[in-house]
Amino acid sequence: MANLLGRSIVRTVSMRPNQSEEFGVFLAHDELREAQGEMIVDGIAALGSGGFLLASAPTGIGKTAAALAAALDASRKSPEPKVVMFLTGRQSQHRIVVDTVRRINEKLDENSKVRLVDLIGQQGMCINEIRHEHRALFSRLCADKRGSRTCKPWLADSELIRPRILQDPLHVDELVSMCERRDNELPYGICPWKVARESASFADIVVCDYNHVFVEAVRDSSLSAMGLDLDDMILVVDEAHNLPDRIRRGFERRITMKVIRDAVFEIEEHTETLQSKGAELEGEESDANNSELDRLRRSKAAMRRLREGLPRWFAEIEGGLAGNVGEDQRVSMTDFVKRVSGILAEDVERSIETDALVRMLQTIRVEVDETDEDVEEETACMRLAILLQTCMQNHDSPAFALVHDKIAGEEHRLTTHLLDPGVVSGDLLKMCSGAIMMSGTLSPPKMYGDLLKIPLDRVSIIKEYTSHFLSERRPVLIAKDVTSRYQDRGEENTARLRAHIHSVLKKTPGHVAVFAPSYALLEQILIEDEDWIVKSRRMLQERPGDSKEKMDRMVDTLHRYRREETPAILAGVLGGKLAEGVDYPGNILDAVICIGLPLPPPSSRQDALRSYYEERYGKQTAWRYAGSQPAINRLLQAMGRPIRKAADRALVVLLEKRLLQRGYKFCLPEGMHIVESVDSGRTERHAERFFRNNPDPAKHIE
Repeated sequence: MANLLGRSIVRTVSMRPNQSEEFGVFLAHDELREAQGEMIVDGIAALGSGGFLLASAPTGIGKTAAALAAALDASRKSPEPKVVMFLTGRQSQHRIVVDTVRRINEKLDENSKVRLVDLIGQQGMCINEIRHEHRALFSRLCADKRGSRTCKPWLADSELIRPRILQDPLHVDELVSMCERRDNELPYGICPWKVARESASFADIVVCDYNHVFVEAVRDSSLSAMGLDLDDMILVVDEAHNLPDRIRRGFERRITMKVIRDAVFEIEEHTETLQSKGAELEGEESDANNSELDRLRRSKAAMRRLREGLPRWFAEIEGGLAGNVGEDQRVSMTDFVKRVSGILAEDVERSIETDALVRMLQTIRVEVDETDEDVEEETACMRLAILLQTCMQNHDSPAFALVHDKIAGEEHRLTTHLLDPGVVSGDLLKMCSGAIMMSGTLSPPKMYGDLLKIPLDRVSIIKEYTSHFLSERRPVLIAKDVTSRYQDRGEENTARLRAHIHSVLKKTPGHVAVFAPSYALLEQILIEDEDWIVKSRRMLQERPGDSKEKMDRMVDTLHRYRREETPAILAGVLGGKLAEGVDYPGNILDAVICIGLPLPPPSSRQDALRSYYEERYGKQTAWRYAGSQPAINRLLQAMGRPIRKAADRALVVLLEKRLLQRGYKFCLPEGMHIVESVDSGRTERHAERFFRNNPDPAKHIE
């Protein structure tokens, strides 16, 4: 049987005393896998020159330990030791990093041990009673409590507990538990989020989310609180294939006319608050308050003009929409900024510049209704201010796009899109002291080097590593008779897709994950299938908006079903939480089926992205970078879900004949060996043979 991950067995390299110079001393294991040792050497070479390693490193080679070994070696050898920022979007990875550093410390003397701070979001670390509130409400309440100095854990001095935090690497939940304890020095405990940030500059490693570096608003507040600058840092970016989209999302803002109407109400509420306070003020404070009230009145009048004037602009541009649901159009940021400026200047007596309005909108504060379940994390004023500011600063940049569409109730909507994440990451990477960017699906790594604008004047090692796993334990089947291509959909294609799924379900003794490009296709092909083989299994289904906590509970349920010998179907979407954001330990998935290709649907944003890439890279590369490669990488993410360790076994079935076409096959990893399946009967025979030869999942000590 062929497979995704390579050949024969995991090769290891026994350490010899004279190899410490080659691999460094920050090793978590006595033996290194061949590709792991190779990655350490490459990382030391790149970071030692202040450069970059882009590593496509499949699951099982030990890339976390390799990256840490190289980064710590470079940090300690630097004339001024650097802080290693280990950036990851997955909390499960935090625990892996902490455990790896603990193993490293077991091999070091007391003076050389690695100090680590593990940091997640404010709410996840909060010990105040507000931690149980809705996420958006929590953010507002936390800011209010810190601003009014009514949060006693926040007021406590972090120096009282910092030595204990840094003494040994702590998982974030252990750090929170330590900070929650009350004693004579800290009668109310201490805010774990605050103490973690304020301890960061004393640590060797800080484990945190990408946002702390790659989102401007978070970076500005977070790094200053940590006492760090980018040139103090070596970056390790885990799951780096996600980074371009994470950066893009940081610039994606949407407004509707409702946002503008709500902003007017928020200004009125803020004005009333200042008016009530004004009665108690005297002298200069009273004059300042009156001046502020005057600016607010001008701003409110300006916002009312926008509320009345923008619908006229929407009516003028609406002809660019075809009128169908889902239709959108790209509009000029420059035209939008000019129209807003014109509307704001219509009343000569009360005219206001757009940038002045933005500054005013950013100052608006409103009371939080703790009973409102629909409260937004950002006020309407802040959402409008950020969108206006984005358009003003980038209206002449081809890397940004403004898209107009209509949503339910015929409401007009504007959305800003960043097309090129490199305009953000490029400058940041120039400032840092080097980086390792790694992922099992950083494929091809050169594409990510292009998209993120890795500095060309510094050393870069761009490499795809191989993992020598047992090939017969990971067969990859591609069905030649089915597709999700829109033009080829129909009853016959759906019947063939279902037949392949039935074939796998019949022969798989345990749990099967099924992923589709959309919730609609998942519903049509799987959920509405009345066949007994589907209905005989328990169904765990992902739905739009499901929380990460719900996904984790599904994994716990899968383990319970295994203990009860009850096979289940895990149903989700490609690119969704179940297909990318969740770990499946204990070889809990016996098989994974991916339906179709998750190509981006036609849209003005997608057209703008492809046009931008054509200008930068040429037509053929643009097609790959904008569409085919991201779709293939989403497939690879889903395919890798069952395989988390070297001993794991799973059957992978891809129900999409286009993967055998040259343009898509070219996007698959070079080491991927494909088994073609001409029909569902062939798929059934493959599945039967696989589980006959590999009847039991891998045994794990979790």
